[in-house]
Amino acid sequence: MTKAFNLHKAIRARLLRFLDEATPEQLALIPEGFHNNILWNIAHCVVTQQLLCYKLAGVQPHVSEELINTYKKGTYPDGHIPSQEEIATLRQLLTSTHDQIIEDYQKGVFAGKDYPVYETSFGYTLHNVEEAILFNNTHEGMHIGTILALRYFL
Repeated sequence: MTKAFNLHKAIRARLLRFLDEATPEQLALIPEGFHNNILWNIAHCVVTQQLLCYKLAGVQPHVSEELINTYKKGTYPDGHIPSQEEIATLRQLLTSTHDQIIEDYQKGVFAGKDYPVYETSFGYTLHNVEEAILFNNTHEGMHIGTILALRYFL
C-alpha cells in the first residue's frame, strides 16, 4: 500500500496547489456547461475518500456529517464564495485525511471489518478497503482532470 499512499500524497499536493492558485471567487466559479466548481471538486475528493474507505468499512469518518452531506456524490455547489476560514479548513483536511488513513491502515483499524461489495459509479467494484484506497486515487485523479478543465475558464 506504500505506493498507493505515495501516489495519494502527490494527488493531494496537486489539489492543495489548486487551492493556493485560485481566488475565492475563482474557486466558486461555475462556467457555462459545468455543474460544479473547483471548490466542490476538491471537497468532494476529501468526502469521497472518507465514504469509500471509512464509512463503507463501518469506521467513523474523520470529517463532519455536514461536510459529507454537502459534498457527497449527487450534490451540487450552492453558489457561495468560500471564506478564508473555509479554504483553510479544506486545506487542513486535504493533509490530515491523507495522513490519518495511513496511520489507521498501519494500526489495523480496517482489519477484520466487513466491507460490503460496492460498485462505484465508475463501474469498478470494491470488495475491501485496499481496493477502496486504490480506487480513491483514480477518483481523485478524475477530479483533477475536471479541475483542469474548470481552470481553463478562469
